[in-house]
Amino acid sequence: MKTVIKMTFMLVVFQFNLMPEEVSAEETKKRESCRVCGMYIDRYQKTAAELVLKDGTTEHTCGVACMLREVEDAGGYSAFKSVKVHDWVTGKLVDAQTATYVLGSNVIPDMVPNYIAFAKREEAEAFVAKEGGEVIDFNVAYDDVSPVGTTTPFRIRTAVTPGAGNFSAGIVYGYNQANQVKPGSNSVTPRDFIQGNPAQPKTPNRMQVNQQALTFNYSPIDNLALFMNVPWFEKSMSTLTQTQPKPVKGKPIQPGTYGESVFDTSGIGDISLEGRYNMWRSTRWDKFATVLLGATLPTGQFDNSRDATTKLISTPQGLQLGKGVATFTGGLLYSQRWKDFWLHTMLLYNANPENSDHYAYGDVATAGFGLHYTPNYNWMVGIEMDALYTQKNTDNGVKIGNTGGTAANLAVVSDYRFLNAFGGNFKFRSSVGLPVYQSLNYQNMSSARGQFQQVQLGDGFFVNTSIVWTFRASPYD
Repeated sequence: MKTVIKMTFMLVVFQFNLMPEEVSAEETKKRESCRVCGMYIDRYQKTAAELVLKDGTTEHTCGVACMLREVEDAGGYSAFKSVKVHDWVTGKLVDAQTATYVLGSNVIPDMVPNYIAFAKREEAEAFVAKEGGEVIDFNVAYDDVSPVGTTTPFRIRTAVTPGAGNFSAGIVYGYNQANQVKPGSNSVTPRDFIQGNPAQPKTPNRMQVNQQALTFNYSPIDNLALFMNVPWFEKSMSTLTQTQPKPVKGKPIQPGTYGESVFDTSGIGDISLEGRYNMWRSTRWDKFATVLLGATLPTGQFDNSRDATTKLISTPQGLQLGKGVATFTGGLLYSQRWKDFWLHTMLLYNANPENSDHYAYGDVATAGFGLHYTPNYNWMVGIEMDALYTQKNTDNGVKIGNTGGTAANLAVVSDYRFLNAFGGNFKFRSSVGLPVYQSLNYQNMSSARGQFQQVQLGDGFFVNTSIVWTFRASPYD
């Protein structure tokens, strides 16, 4: 908990430092922000929209996309006395229904999708000839806009890159527990497993992992998004042991007495770096294909102590804080929108080289998808599923039998935008899930007392929560 408090404080300080120096705390309170995304209106005068309610109250949005979301959320154009947008050419306010719009050009002045308003259709067509995109009218834009420009999965990556200057920072808390012995795809409680075999010297009982992290996303250009994750782990593993009396010739093997030992470790993990480059997107901003490249830095401690008898690494892989070597990830991402729904899919491959202690984690192939529903611009709910195939770890070139295997996980996810502040918005994100299928590797061993198995823990559940602040620097600054 102390770590979470420290990370929260660091994030708040970081966000205050990002605020423009010329803006005082008093001025910040007075500045109008877009009700949809939280961006300051005075930084988007070239694209800001003006909405006048029936009671005469006036509101502004940063641009056309957020204006359309306000109109849709209010039940339609008739809910307003007037709605006006800025003409891109003259800067004058014109009626939103009579304006012409360009969607999907190379210019992203405020939000995505990048609707740009024009008073005259011929000027919109001239803009398209130079910058690309599609010319549409108000009704097409209104029917096509989604409540949320894009959604961000938890366990899946998104193919959408949000535009140059977009930045987000977050604090993340995750909890993962595994508490069942998995010989293959079968599940058995650790106590039943060890009591069922007098020759079994020990078995893992329960693995608990608390993870806190700071995350950062930044887009230096429209087609590129960079990501960094700085994790801190607190890990605990309990092991059931069986004291084994010497076997007596001619007599059956007798069970021993049972005990439990607990091992704890904590510290910084391996820092993750990723880059997503959008190779292609549709004009309507509803289909995206992106390549992902990533790496981890060996900042987490790898305990290289070895068992005196076997000469193998003695610390279980689950208690290691890092892999002791840089690792590399590559893959393809695809995202698509159908009005209120977003689909995110990914194929990734993670390569884990051998570290300087001659230990290598198994390479991992991952496939996954997420389906998100956005009922309005404040909420997202959805499901995400991923499947992983992990190769066996190796120690000095020898494969470790009770590592690797196949697993599939299912999670329910949600986003809630609960606050606009500092020229952006805060979201509370959560994910709860569990493994729906596992077939984990194990190996049979023998001793003077008979056959036993080295196994892995599985089943259990995982929970993740985060608070993320997002804003986009104005291209006019």
